[in-house]
Order: sequence, then C-alpha cells, then structure tokens
Amino acid sequence: MRKLLGTLALSLGLFASHAQADVAKMYYGIGFTDGKMELTNAGDKSLGTINATLGFQLLDFVGLELEVGAASDQAGSIISEPLVTYQAALIRLGYRWDRAGFYLLGGQARLDIDKSLNSTDAGTAVGLGINLFGSETTSLNLHVLDIDDGTFTTASIGFQYYFGGFR
Repeated sequence: MRKLLGTLALSLGLFASHAQADVAKMYYGIGFTDGKMELTNAGDKSLGTINATLGFQLLDFVGLELEVGAASDQAGSIISEPLVTYQAALIRLGYRWDRAGFYLLGGQARLDIDKSLNSTDAGTAVGLGINLFGSETTSLNLHVLDIDDGTFTTASIGFQYYFGGFR
C-alpha cells in the first residue's frame, strides 16, 4: 500500500510540473441568435436569443465550455421576461487551421421553458461552430446548438475573446 501511494504521489508530482507549462487558456464570448422552439401541440416558434459563453481550452483540440442563454418572442423581454432560458455544460473538440477554428460540441443542458410552450426541462446538447480570427485574441463566432433532440435549437453569430491568444 505504501509503495502504491508513493508511486501515485510521484506520478501526480510529475504531471503537475508538466501541466504547469501548458496552462489552460480561457475565453469568453457573446452571441445573438435566432432560436427555434419545438412546441408540444403545434409546430415551431421562432425566438430571438442572446447567449454568453465561458470556456477553457485544455489542449489544442479539447476544451470545456459553459453556455447560458435567454430567448423570447419580444425583443424587449429577452432579459426581463424570457420564454426560454438554458444552461449547457459542453466538451469542445476542435481543429485550428491558419486563422480559422472548427469545433464540435457535446454535453448536457438544462432548459427552463414557459409551461405554455413545452414541458421539457433537460437533455443532451450537441452542436458545431466556426471561429474566424481577426487577431490573435478575438474571433467572429458562428455557432449552432441543438438541445434535447430539437426541442430548442439556436444558430448564433457573435464574438469570442481568447486570453493570451488562440495559439
């Protein structure tokens, strides 16, 4: 047992000293979207949506991303009285080529929906996106997120800021 603990402590120490050189890069962003809500009784409803993103790029191709958003059919009530709010915790798998980054998203999301629209409250979230970098730290972001098999879908355009640059 003592040998196992010693080996574990040594390997964690080596990992920590190596991980210090590759510090995770943080980024944040904001987007404006057109959301689509699948109604339980009749068709789809288009909603204006605003979202915010906070992410950590752990490796060149793997990251963690948290996204929150609010949607409404009235532009003045998106923040004050939204019909839909959502929170998503996602894993981001991506590839950078020159000044463009392409990525896939997958994870879990929580929906808070007005009961007159739909009764779903959680589900899987999948998506994809493109970052077009104008400088080392800022990018134009095009992003699609599908929550709970099409119950709520967003297609956004926004900006992201990368602390320390994208490389």
